[in-house]
Amino acid sequence: MEKFILNAGKVLARWRSGINYFLEEKVQNSSTNLILFILSIFTVFLVSFSFIFGPGSITENFPVFLFLLIVMILVLVWVAVFYESEKHLETERHDFRLIPLKNLQVRYELLNLDKESKEQLIRLIKGLRVRKKINFTIGNKSGDSANHRVLFVLFDELVVGGVQDLTGERKRNFFNLLMDSFLMNNEPLKENTLKTSFSAWKSDQEKINSRNQRKLVRQMLGIE
Repeated sequence: MEKFILNAGKVLARWRSGINYFLEEKVQNSSTNLILFILSIFTVFLVSFSFIFGPGSITENFPVFLFLLIVMILVLVWVAVFYESEKHLETERHDFRLIPLKNLQVRYELLNLDKESKEQLIRLIKGLRVRKKINFTIGNKSGDSANHRVLFVLFDELVVGGVQDLTGERKRNFFNLLMDSFLMNNEPLKENTLKTSFSAWKSDQEKINSRNQRKLVRQMLGIE
């Protein structure tokens, strides 16, 4: 008996593995395959129904079955379209959680943003990727380094939990978000510059200039 159970368990495991592969790799990976698979199940149901109750039962209830089939196809197509749209929405989102816009009173005039850049910043705060890079110009009089620092402070205030303690992959994702979302005085941001500026910014948090930058950013965001 023990040997039978052992062998039967192996056979069942192989059978389940094959089914899982079919469902995950063949069916779930394609919306069309999923629809066809469910329609096949519906067809099997109709055939089984005719065997049990006789072929005449399908003829007698044909309008009902036809109505159910049409409804099921429409529902399946809608579900497939909905989930496909979800995939596209996910690609538009960045993976940082920012303070909700309703909790802020952003003073866009202090950020020196034009109308389009303002719209893109709103998208960013809402958790969406920008469609066109924002030209960040704050701090020109102090040079490019000041620009980067003000940008870091801006996100340190916006990102839930701040950005000062970011490390490893999370920090790289943050830099990528900045590079994908901003220009610095119409110039692309460079990763090496971000790294050095970020390290210098973190070590200077107690300096008067850093405190003034944070005060300015909080005024821009309407936090104080």
